[in-house]
Amino acid sequence: MLGKLIKYEWKATQRIFLPLYGLIVLFTLINKAFFVFNFDKTSGMALVPFVITMIIYCVLIAATGIVTLVVSIQRFYKNLLGDEGYLSFTLPVKPHSHIDSKMIVTLIWTLLSIAVAALSIFILAVNSDTVRDFSEFCAAVGRFFSQYGFQAYGLLIELIVLMLVSVLSGTLEIYAAVTVGNLSGKHKLLAGFGAYIGFGVVEQIVFSALFNAGKGFDFTGGYGQLSFDKLPFAAFAAGFGVLILYSLVFGAAFYFFTNWMLSKKLNLE
Repeated sequence: MLGKLIKYEWKATQRIFLPLYGLIVLFTLINKAFFVFNFDKTSGMALVPFVITMIIYCVLIAATGIVTLVVSIQRFYKNLLGDEGYLSFTLPVKPHSHIDSKMIVTLIWTLLSIAVAALSIFILAVNSDTVRDFSEFCAAVGRFFSQYGFQAYGLLIELIVLMLVSVLSGTLEIYAAVTVGNLSGKHKLLAGFGAYIGFGVVEQIVFSALFNAGKGFDFTGGYGQLSFDKLPFAAFAAGFGVLILYSLVFGAAFYFFTNWMLSKKLNLE
């Protein structure tokens, strides 16, 4: 049933994201053509079309993040806490399946938005100089991984896991805040925003406590005798590990809290 929920959620959101991505591709190609024909170096009225298309492109790039956030909130609220909630909760699935489907689809769209934005910026910036610089960068990265081997790959894996867990934890925090706000009779939006701020304050307090506790931590203690050139790997590995654990703990707390609220405290009035 989770697969069907994901499929439904995907169809409901693709009508928003796919046209947005199409517009980004279109204006990327238009601006790239302007760069090729040196419109950016002209002056007067000849510069106007380039300026307009570049402004539109920048707005579209900024909109990818905003739209992802807004759609995530809208789909969760409208489908589970709004009028559609009466239908959604008549389906033979547990509340956590609704959370899972929306969380997974939001993660996919977030990653796609990042990929589309990064690729479009690369297309605009690419020329003979950037290709050379990019080739040199790739060669340097290759030498780095060849030199440090397992340690370098371990850090890369930790960084990817941290990014994924952070996105999921942030999404679940929004879901938890929206669910709390729904308990308010007349000021649901304000209550949800206040809940989100409150969650953020708690996270900052915990993060500050962990940071202060880690100032005196000896990163070499758990790694045996480390030479000076390997010490940064131990420090980064430990730091990424703490951040992953931090995001996992809060993400799990938001997940179970939201699931409990939808199961026990649901208010569709």
